[in-house]
Amino acid sequence: MNVLVALDSFKGTMSSETAGNIVKNAIVDKDKNNSVDVVVCADGGEGFSYAMKKACNGETLTAKCHDIYYRGIDGEIVTFGNTAVIDCACASGLQKRKQVMFSSSYGTGELIKFAADSGYTNIILGLGGSGCCDGGMGALAALGAKFYDENHDLILKPKSSDMNYIFSADFSHCIKPINFTFACDVENTFHSENGAAYVFAPQKGANETQVSQLDDGLKRINAFFKTDLSCVKGSGAAGGLCGGLYAVYGGSIVSGFDVLSHYSNLEEKIKNADIIITGEGKTDKQTLMGKLPFKIAELCKKNNKKCVLISGTVEDVNVGDVCLSLVDSSTSLETALSDSENVLYKKVQNSLELIMD
Repeated sequence: MNVLVALDSFKGTMSSETAGNIVKNAIVDKDKNNSVDVVVCADGGEGFSYAMKKACNGETLTAKCHDIYYRGIDGEIVTFGNTAVIDCACASGLQKRKQVMFSSSYGTGELIKFAADSGYTNIILGLGGSGCCDGGMGALAALGAKFYDENHDLILKPKSSDMNYIFSADFSHCIKPINFTFACDVENTFHSENGAAYVFAPQKGANETQVSQLDDGLKRINAFFKTDLSCVKGSGAAGGLCGGLYAVYGGSIVSGFDVLSHYSNLEEKIKNADIIITGEGKTDKQTLMGKLPFKIAELCKKNNKKCVLISGTVEDVNVGDVCLSLVDSSTSLETALSDSENVLYKKVQNSLELIMD
């Protein structure tokens, strides 16, 4: 049998690559006649640039930048050809200390500038895992934009709360050319009820008052862009970082899964496999909204291939032809989390007849 393993990460326990190799070993250890190919997967969030590195045989470059609170860190970009792939979570990721009003996407802008200055003018930006909600104000400042307050003073080290104090903005000094592809797995618009603040800021530590203030700030900065982001799907990704960069630079806002699928030639690999195994940490109704396992299951259905889902937990949904959960009558959630690799290996071995049938 030719088996293709294409798992998302099991957040907090196993990366896509680790989980995929465990599944491969469990199958091959049982029957070495099976051929198993592992594709490292991500949909724009955690591990996206690494998945792209594996798909494109890319290289990793390191650059000095700042995290969301302007602390110096070493950031990474993945490069191949004249393209650089950047995870916004690398510099602008969520921190244990959640103070979204003081957060900034400046560090992501620094990584973009480093890539452009190094000759990589095609930028693919993975937009999952952001810890800020500044409408891209910080990143744009790092790229040369200037924001002024009502006293005509330059706003230095802009942060999310500073959006409400913008009196004027100048984007004429932003470095160009940069061709952006924004890889995300959400369709939220820039502001208002379905926007970056109301939907995502509470996860980043914002209380009800702060959510309202951030939404007002997003509306304010939107007024300075030539492109109105109020109806642009995906512009609210990463706290509006996607929208801010899109408004100034243009580009394409696309599914992170579709980007990776294209570069990894995933559909062709599905066509050449007999069985496809996908999965994630938790499969629930959110999965049906277009998360990675659902999209892989749809490709399998399109190509008349058997799809097996193996997830940490499966809640009241069916994805693929066979659904397996690591948490079951004999394995508690606590055990599945604390001993995930061993639990996954045993689940695959014990379910091999069902998987390979």
